[in-house]
Amino acid sequence: MASTAFEGIITVLTTPFSRSGEVDYGVLGRHIDYLLESGITSLLEGGSTGEYYALTLEERKRLLAFVAERAGGRAQLIAGTNSARPDETLELGAHAAGMGYSALMLAAPYYALPSTGELVAHFRRMAAATDLDVILYNFPARTGVDLDLAFLEGVSDVPNIVAIKESSGSFARMIQQCLLFPHLQRICGADDQAVDAFLWGSRSWIAGASNFLPAEHVALYRAAVVEHDFVRAQQLMATLMPVFFLLEQGGKYIQYAKYGVELAGFDLGPCRPPLQALAPEEKERFRALYGQVKEAGLARMV
Repeated sequence: MASTAFEGIITVLTTPFSRSGEVDYGVLGRHIDYLLESGITSLLEGGSTGEYYALTLEERKRLLAFVAERAGGRAQLIAGTNSARPDETLELGAHAAGMGYSALMLAAPYYALPSTGELVAHFRRMAAATDLDVILYNFPARTGVDLDLAFLEGVSDVPNIVAIKESSGSFARMIQQCLLFPHLQRICGADDQAVDAFLWGSRSWIAGASNFLPAEHVALYRAAVVEHDFVRAQQLMATLMPVFFLLEQGGKYIQYAKYGVELAGFDLGPCRPPLQALAPEEKERFRALYGQVKEAGLARMV
């Protein structure tokens, strides 16, 4: 079976909550429609931007089903099924398999700190249990372990491990992967390195900020990947970069992402504990940066 091709902007969905703390499916549905109408072609349900760690297993299953139903064949679907419990990861993967999802995104089980050999065994087990393709997600800052080059060598023969989202922040690591593991599709996983990733052959970008700047992300993608106009892509990136810097370096990625969606017109409600709301001065700073991007009119360049 041919592996999934990942193209374009992949929005890792935020999760809206009502004031009483329940998942707000009405807001989520309207937000999904907005993203697809803005040119987003792929949706990822169950990423860290969506606060998956704070959701129950049943909530995660219902969200996977809802997103698939609401998208209704209008988008490529990817399921984030990571959990600290490997058996729960397997259960979520099996749940997604019958709903139209084409791939799973898997990071290392957090907190356990498995060795490289243990990581190889874990991912081989996860991949063997599904007919879906697997996107590796390397985010050492969150998981505590690194899916390094030795790990990639250990899973290089697994046919349905087909792509990697590299979020270590190391640009050199991304280039090494391009040269040493050319069979893996590279998916941009660091917002502030998007143009660089496209220059080195990435054709997709898993982007949290596309929740609230979807057309702007599509414009950048089209300039770099479709039109190969890296001069214009760099200009677009320069406009977006202040927002990305705050998201990546501000220590409150999820809160800023959800506030960005609020500015775009969708009230996502609060984050679940332990995360708390942004301070008024943090909102003011972000609102100013968001306004600068909107005033620049990048969306008109799609």
